Parts: sequence; structure tokens; C-alpha cells
Amino acid sequence: MSRYSFQLAGREDDSELRRRMAEDCLPGHISISFRREPDYFAACRVQGETVQVIKCIDRSQQRIVGMASRALRPLWINGEVQRGGYLADLRAHPRYRNGTLLARGYRYLRRLHEADPVPLYYSMILDGNEHARRILTSRRAGLPEYAPLGRFLTPAVHLDLPRRALRLPGVTLTTARQSQIPAILAFIQTHYRRRQLAPAWTATDLDGAGYIGLRAEDIYLALRGGRIVGTLAAWDQRAFRQTHVERYSRTLRGIRPLYNALASVTPLKALPREGQAVPYFYLAAIAIENDDMAIFRVLLRHLYRERRRGPWHYFIGGFHETDPFVSELLRYRHIPAAGHLYRVRFMGNNVTPITLDERIPFIEAGSL
Repeated sequence: MSRYSFQLAGREDDSELRRRMAEDCLPGHISISFRREPDYFAACRVQGETVQVIKCIDRSQQRIVGMASRALRPLWINGEVQRGGYLADLRAHPRYRNGTLLARGYRYLRRLHEADPVPLYYSMILDGNEHARRILTSRRAGLPEYAPLGRFLTPAVHLDLPRRALRLPGVTLTTARQSQIPAILAFIQTHYRRRQLAPAWTATDLDGAGYIGLRAEDIYLALRGGRIVGTLAAWDQRAFRQTHVERYSRTLRGIRPLYNALASVTPLKALPREGQAVPYFYLAAIAIENDDMAIFRVLLRHLYRERRRGPWHYFIGGFHETDPFVSELLRYRHIPAAGHLYRVRFMGNNVTPITLDERIPFIEAGSL
């Protein structure tokens, strides 16, 4: 019998999966971990309607040493709604990252795919993780094809310094009401169908099935003559997904007390303690009529001003590098972050491959 076993994880694995996420640390001047407390599986719902979590068990230790997920949901692909997949949360204990476990894990993933095939997957590899990029795109040992779709920018915008309000003649900015949800959904879909890989939301998604924790009052609207011409939401996921500061570099550890003293008498936000969660939210439901930059500009500024005095230190926006909206987001003081977006395809499967047209990719950053 092999020492390692690949299986689908279940509720009985919840605590160990959460521990595996917490133990994986992204190194840097600020080393961080991505966590899912208090329920790993509850957080999976933002990634897809159906999520299969794969676990790799070391039988000799009787513990989970690796994991990954396959999330399925309807997507806008070439202007039509089709079922697609997102491959995410690939994690392995450092002692198990060499050898054949990765290839064996993908063989198990292929079996899941063949049992319930979809024509297209996408995946993201963070900037700086060149080791993972080199291995996953090598197509060695039966790995699927990873075709590059460009960079996806996810800057963390500081919510601190005051900014003046912006106005646009004929456009009114307001907070959504629950009764407006159907109209908001219809408007978002008209925009998302012009993007590639955007989620094809349903009415229940805006009522909490996909946008877990998002309330009507978290959605900001731009109206012209009472008609919706722009939507933008602040999606706070701290109740089920968190980013923790694990440790600071020696330099930042020395600077932190002085910076926090300055933050106590200025609009700057204090640096969290090591081990503490970072308070932030995601930009979501980003839809602007005719990609009108002026509407996006005033709506983004309105959200910034409304949320600046709240408990959050940052918000994270997500745009493809070719999306016109990304230039406006980068005007704000931010911490750069990005990933490489890939279309993933299992060769030789029984699904006709899709050729993507020139639409700009768009993925909800809060669903990654």
C-alpha cells in the first residue's frame, strides 16, 4: 500500500484543513497566512457553487500534508453562460514539496474532471512564486496545460488619507436598498457578459449564496435619471476568511512602534501585531455602463470616503492588466500585488476545448 492517499475531504477534516492553511506562510517583508476561520467549508462557497476539496494524507503520520480545490460555477465565456472551473488553494507541507506527490495529485484531479467534465478551468499563481510557475507550466509528468492569460492586479489600497469628493453632472451616488437587488443583478450581468470568466450570478447570489456576507447597504450605486449606471460594493469577508500577519522583517519590526505612534495622531492606520488579522475588504460587483471611466472614478471615490473612517485598513481591488479601470485604482496609495492568470486544460479529455475571444478577463477578487 502506498504511503500517500488522495481523497475528497469532508467535514471531519475541517480543523486539520484550517490548520494547514494557517501553517502555510507567504514570505516577504510582511509574512502573511491566508486563513478560513471558523469553518473551512463555509468559505469555499465564495469560490463556486460546487467545491471539491482534495486532501493528501501521509498514512504513516495520519495527517493531511497537502490540499487543493476544484470549484465549479456558471461563468461568462465568450458572451455565453457556461459551466467552468477554478483550481485553487494548492498547499503542501514544506517537507512534502519534492518528489511525485504533485503529479499524483493532478492525476486524482483528472479523475474528478473526467467524472464531471467542464470545458475550461482558470487558476492564479501569485507574483514571486516562480518555483510554482515553473513546475505547473512545465506540462511534465502528465500535468495539464497552463496557458497564460496575462497578469491580474490585486493592489491593497490604503484607507487612510482624506480625499475630496468628486461630482459628475447628472449622476447621483447612493447606497442600495434590498428592493433594488433584482435590478442590480440585471445591470451587473449586462456588464459581466462583456468580460471573460466573470461569474454568471443568479438572484440568490446577491442575496448571500455567492456574495456571502454582502448586504444591500454594502453596494454603492451611480444613478442617472433614476437608472443604474454603475455599481460597486465593499465585501467584508472577515467573518469567514482572514489574512494574518505572521511576522515582520527585522527592519519593519523595529519601525513598527514609531509608525504606530505616528498613526495614533494622524489618519494613518496602525500596523497589526504579529499573529493579528489584517482588517480589509474586497471591491466587488464592479459594473459600469459602457466602461465609463468618469462614473467609475466618482463611484470609487465615494466608496473610499464612506469607508475610510471604518475599521478597515485597506481594500483590495482586482483587475486584469488590460482592464481600463485598473489605471484609476492605481492612482490611490497602495501596496502592489498581482498574480499570473492561466487557462488550464486537461489534454485528451472528452470536452471540446474553447478558444477564448478578445474580451478582457474579469474575476471577483473576493472569489479567489
